[in-house]
Amino acid sequence: MAGPRTEVEIRALGRDDADALRHFFARVPAGDRTFFRESVLEPGVIERWISDPDQHRLVAVVDGAIGGHVAVLRGVGWSRHVGEIRLVVDPAHRRRGLGRLLAQRAVVEAVEMGTTKLVVEVVATQEPTVAMFSKLGFEPEGLLKEHVRSQTGEMHDLLVLAHFVEPLWDTLRTTGVEDLVLGESEA
Repeated sequence: MAGPRTEVEIRALGRDDADALRHFFARVPAGDRTFFRESVLEPGVIERWISDPDQHRLVAVVDGAIGGHVAVLRGVGWSRHVGEIRLVVDPAHRRRGLGRLLAQRAVVEAVEMGTTKLVVEVVATQEPTVAMFSKLGFEPEGLLKEHVRSQTGEMHDLLVLAHFVEPLWDTLRTTGVEDLVLGESEA
């Protein structure tokens, strides 16, 4: 039997979202935040993101609260054609398709930004995340051994997954990504 319909809106991160996004990140377990590149709860971090034109950030609003965040960050200099995806889903919404939906929308953002290649860095032990990106056509491009240190000092390997945007966009287009871009979807 199907459960109640969950309303999901994917939209650009706006100036008015700073406090809600901070609350979202505060709900993410501290152990998960260990693997973030930035201290997202420090004052000014989210405000800096909002004002940076080379960062395309989206939020997934689930039943009125932020349930996910994805960023496509443009590289600089000789890597300006590369976009890096950073994706976080609230633990309460994981394994329900929200991460996949956000990752697909990140591809749309990458196309709109004019990037030709996407990369995502994932702690190698995060098998569900690796599997999700692999299903979207991302392939391992590098493994950095003991590259990430947790708050407890534990070392982890970092896996770099990559995909060229045009072939991935063509695949998503044939699977109905336009519906995701143009309308609301379920989580």
